[in-house]
Amino acid sequence: MYFKSSVVPMVIGIMLVGIFASTIPAAEVITEKDIVEKVVQKKDFIKTADNFIIMFDSSSSMKEFINKGTKETKYDVVRRILAERQRVLPDLGYNAGLYIYTPFQEVYPMGPYDPAKFAAAIDSLPAEPKGRTPLPEGISKIGPVLEKLSGKTAVFIFSDGTFDQLAAVKVPEVHTRELAEKHNVCFYMISSASTWQSEKRLGDMAKANACSRVIPIEAFVNNPEYMTGALYAVKASAVVETTTEARIAGLRANDGLFDYNKSDIRSEFKSELDEVGTFLQNNPDAYVKLVGYTCDIGTEEYNLDLSKRRADSAANYLINSHNISRNRIVVNYYGEGNPTASNDTEEGRVKNRRVEIAVGGIN
Repeated sequence: MYFKSSVVPMVIGIMLVGIFASTIPAAEVITEKDIVEKVVQKKDFIKTADNFIIMFDSSSSMKEFINKGTKETKYDVVRRILAERQRVLPDLGYNAGLYIYTPFQEVYPMGPYDPAKFAAAIDSLPAEPKGRTPLPEGISKIGPVLEKLSGKTAVFIFSDGTFDQLAAVKVPEVHTRELAEKHNVCFYMISSASTWQSEKRLGDMAKANACSRVIPIEAFVNNPEYMTGALYAVKASAVVETTTEARIAGLRANDGLFDYNKSDIRSEFKSELDEVGTFLQNNPDAYVKLVGYTCDIGTEEYNLDLSKRRADSAANYLINSHNISRNRIVVNYYGEGNPTASNDTEEGRVKNRRVEIAVGGIN
């Protein structure tokens, strides 16, 4: 069940975030040829973060095997996948930093993102994990880094939720909360936790604010959108034209619209989700991405939570009505970001209260 990958879902992760226009009459099959040939232009990307920081766990606790069927440790898998994700990341003018927090060490000091140099920095990570896990101290040391940045920062913390508890040191969730209060930051906990205590620890760290979240390592590995979605989306107006000449690679579906300040699924959206559910049942290698949005009424924090509830509602419908496994559903949410229409009119705001759907991953 773990860590299946292919070229198609990787490309879909770049192309199909938010491309589905409401003018499409019904769910429509996407072919592999469409994905390969109809590449979204760089101008169609919208940054959802201005900076990103990767905090890498190279401690001895990462020596654990990811599952009994492979000889890859947690450390091997995370290091490999991080390199793969970085190779397909478009250069949109980010600032970036790569740090080991076991103990804290700069691998790529915070600065303009250079794809080649960042790739070399990933390659320079230790070959084997060793040492203790001073997670709280590592998080505290990115405070001075955040103070020098402007705009929004995505912080990816790779962790199994364990750490060395030292006297007079704040627990990790206190650090994430304090940093979120001072800076425009979202924490993404990439979890390889193996106990309920460590899962709870990472969950508590993610309570720093509405945009922070926990991503299980198997979900992060299987679905590139969990990283790319934190850093960019695609303009809602960018539509991929389809043909019928090649094998099926995915499905294109209409946006689901929501009533003001509501996250309940409308009947017309249920029909669209039914088509998606049937497609997923018939194509067991496929997965779906659900991306929640709002209009611009309300605070940023509230709208982030509302957009999450909308995407979760669609996910729960697929799970409960079509028996789709949760690990085949990627949920992202951006609040009022990436509007598909102007928020200056009620008509436009109606269109922006939506969940967008992307289906891909066909082998």
